[in-house]
Amino acid sequence: MSPTKFRTGACLAALLLMTATIAYGELRIVNNPAGDGALAPALVEMPGDAGIVLSWLEKHDDEHAFRFSVFAEGRFSESREIARGRDWFANWADTPGIHVRSDGAWLAHWLEKSAESTYAYDVRMVHSPDGGKHWSRPQTPHTDGTPTEHGFVSYFTAGRGRTGMVWLDGRETLSEPGGEHEHAGFMTLRTASIGTDGTPGPERLIDDRVCDCCQTASAVTATGPIVAYRNRTEDEIRDIAVVRKTADGWTEPRLVHADGWKIGGCPVNGPSMIARDTRVIVAWFTLADGVPRVRFAISEDAGATFGEPITRSAGSALGRVQLAWTRDGFVLAWMEETDGSARMRLAQYSPDGALQRDRILARIDRGRISGFPQIAVQGDQLLLAWTTAGDADENRRTRIMTGRLQLPE
Repeated sequence: MSPTKFRTGACLAALLLMTATIAYGELRIVNNPAGDGALAPALVEMPGDAGIVLSWLEKHDDEHAFRFSVFAEGRFSESREIARGRDWFANWADTPGIHVRSDGAWLAHWLEKSAESTYAYDVRMVHSPDGGKHWSRPQTPHTDGTPTEHGFVSYFTAGRGRTGMVWLDGRETLSEPGGEHEHAGFMTLRTASIGTDGTPGPERLIDDRVCDCCQTASAVTATGPIVAYRNRTEDEIRDIAVVRKTADGWTEPRLVHADGWKIGGCPVNGPSMIARDTRVIVAWFTLADGVPRVRFAISEDAGATFGEPITRSAGSALGRVQLAWTRDGFVLAWMEETDGSARMRLAQYSPDGALQRDRILARIDRGRISGFPQIAVQGDQLLLAWTTAGDADENRRTRIMTGRLQLPE
């Protein structure tokens, strides 16, 4: 497909999207510097309402480039390159990301193949002391050296200039020919503390049996870090759990809610979490009892316990949830199915979970091509990023779309 044909298709798609969303009121498309073929968008809020960082991958011949741009004052900056290379693992669900520290330093990570097996890849990370202008040499936070899956990274602020990194680690899933164990082990959840200069410290095991390919989410409460993820029991119940770091180390996993979703494989649909002081909000997708639902639950004691969940889109939910704080509450975004396609919904809540507003943000491809849509808030502006594509042929090219929404008072 020619570039002209793609641009025409992309412009038409954008026009149709704008027409659909303007009918609901407020989403406005914002041009961004991501090029044709871009995928895997991620949004990160900068401290002090300084802006929102959009990062993504671009494919150039046999290489991938990891790039970013800062959204501030209603527009995106020129993009900068973090890294590029061959043999990267570019995926719709396990995506690169950036962590912005309050001291102006940044961390960034991407995924790099370690062997020919499809899901044999490592986390590679770099450090920038000056807000993304210069980057260190890549390092790997895990030292096992196994050709297994390592990814689904999330970050938390660890204090004294350090950053916590959490990831799914597949080292125990590797079968050893002639070994003592008849079967390979399970996916694990691990963490490491990244120093002020970007050097990773020793790894720690958090949970030795978790779901294989659902996103993790990390945050910090008044009492310390908290991590949310999809757990996995011996009976293949895969509900959302949290662990908290205390003075005695990491706590035992505790379910946010016992949905009882029994599934023999990974649904690729992880949680989202936000925390402020002692309040923690976790959102997730479940298909327990055969009914698709999006749910969220609120904790008032830093994640030690959670209240009863609130359910949205029962019967039509697709999940891919996102949470963000607003000035006077929080917003929840998710995907739901409608007439064979999908749409992004946004609900605005008061701090205690009372629904204030509910709207449709955009119509979106229900398949993997759309990835995991992202939201972030700066002041009274919400930014939405997602992936779309040109004509549905075998050379289909992706493109990252961004839209801005004015949040009502």
